[in-house]
Amino acid sequence: MTYGIFFCLALLLSAVLTPLVKRIAEKTGYVVQPRQDRWHKKPTPLLGGIAIFIAFAASYFLAFGIDRKTLPVLIGGFLIFMLGLVDDLKRLNPQVKLIGQITVAAILISLDVMVKIIPYPVIAIPVTFLWIVGLTNSFNLLDNMDGLSAGTAAICALALCAFSLTSGDTAVALCSLILAGACGGFLFYNFSPARIFMGDCGSMFLGCTLATIAIIGTVRHVSGLFVAVLIPLFILGIPIFDTVFVTFFRTVRGQPISQGGRDHVSHRLVSMGLSERTAVLILYVISALFGMAALFYNWINPFVILICLTLGIIGLFYFGVFLGQADWGAVRSAVSSLRPHKLTGSLAPTLQKFIELFIDLILIVIAYFAAYLIRYEGAMTRPLMLQFVQTLPIVIVVKIIVFAYFGLYQTIWRHVGIRDFINILKGVGASAVIIVTIILMYARFTYFSRALFVVDALLTLFLISGARFSLRIFREYLESLPATSRKVLIAGAGDGGELALREIRNNPAFKYQVVGFVDDDPFKRNRRIHGVAVLGSIDEIDTLAKKTGAEEVIIAIRSSSDETLQRIIRICERAALKWDTFFAAEKALQ
Repeated sequence: MTYGIFFCLALLLSAVLTPLVKRIAEKTGYVVQPRQDRWHKKPTPLLGGIAIFIAFAASYFLAFGIDRKTLPVLIGGFLIFMLGLVDDLKRLNPQVKLIGQITVAAILISLDVMVKIIPYPVIAIPVTFLWIVGLTNSFNLLDNMDGLSAGTAAICALALCAFSLTSGDTAVALCSLILAGACGGFLFYNFSPARIFMGDCGSMFLGCTLATIAIIGTVRHVSGLFVAVLIPLFILGIPIFDTVFVTFFRTVRGQPISQGGRDHVSHRLVSMGLSERTAVLILYVISALFGMAALFYNWINPFVILICLTLGIIGLFYFGVFLGQADWGAVRSAVSSLRPHKLTGSLAPTLQKFIELFIDLILIVIAYFAAYLIRYEGAMTRPLMLQFVQTLPIVIVVKIIVFAYFGLYQTIWRHVGIRDFINILKGVGASAVIIVTIILMYARFTYFSRALFVVDALLTLFLISGARFSLRIFREYLESLPATSRKVLIAGAGDGGELALREIRNNPAFKYQVVGFVDDDPFKRNRRIHGVAVLGSIDEIDTLAKKTGAEEVIIAIRSSSDETLQRIIRICERAALKWDTFFAAEKALQ
């Protein structure tokens, strides 16, 4: 009951204060004008972080008064809020702002806010500095689209609250819930289309406060250094991922990290045709899934949690590769510039193969260890762990060599298909046979379970295939979501139409969303090509365009006669639809 009261109080205060702050910002001229390197399209008031901070601070004092354990959260939050407010009012130099953030982190460390799970202060103190300053800037960078930073902060705070409750830390749980309420009240006015921005005083406050809560509320309550670090990392995964993503690509492009731009994860999603709301909601869902995964720590085998978190990191890596495809030319140029000219052009493919091999190595270890957990129902006794460690090198070496033999490291990630899956299947099957043969020769299967290797083979097939097909899965899933791209019908459901669909999906220069095919062949009606339905005949173009909202028809019938082509054109002109022949459009684009 107490938790609900203070959550609602913070939410209500924030919701009431935000419009007041909005009016003050408008009257005093603190309004952000549209800029080329910013996402918003109309003048928008700033300083919404004032409402968030006041709502949080007032609710905190009513809930705790002066609480020694959680007081550093408020102190650090107040100091970083003031730093952000000065930046919003006066525009501080990035170096000055960074010095201020480091100073706040130093004050928090002096108040005993430190990653104490690391027993050596010489390591723990720099890690704490990096964590607080890094999270502060992560949320500052994440504040790049309407509702993204506030909503993500609310989700992270709720996850921290739930984790603290399961750990018996009621004070940290209530503190997190109050922060979530303050974010929720502000979100009423900040979700797309935003009527007010939080500014640096809001985004830096949220980042620093969540970083502090994560230190005092998670890493002190879990056993095991590796898991202790992963839990807060996953709860706060989206802001960290966005920061790493932007930092990497801005670095290879030679662009200052502190400079604004439209190159964040959210912007990449919108550039693929999604609406702003859809892009933000996708990131909300990912953030919530990561938070839920961390919560299961207290109920599930820690080994299973570790496996899930590792797979989550790999999934984020592939998601980043998918979103950053437009910048890989810059990456290749940056990589090539690091070596002598005669080696230029050879490092980028080598680096890609090394990354593939390294990820496969991790997945092989995960599959083999997970097979042990499944076969022995999570009971990893000392003899079983010893057996796993002794046989793991054989499993790794055999699988990597066999995978290389079947060409798994020669495939272009974007263009995997059924033949690649067959090669993966061959590689997994052949490596399983070889491993079983070696084990049979080595130990005659004494103390070894045959079912273990069957489970390992199935898991390896699933994980390796998932990694190889991830870019295609991301692309096809995002294409199934409501998009803002120009909707088109493809005339022709034959080889030409299939080629046109693949090219439109693979080439970001085509700003199209294919909503269906039309074809006169009655046997193709209601069939699907790569998930897109054949809706009807050519004569039904007018009706189908109105039904699907299509604005254009792409003619992709390679063997069409002039008469058929003219017929399609006449139908399009009568229906006031734009039309083009795909192969002419492709040639013009090239």
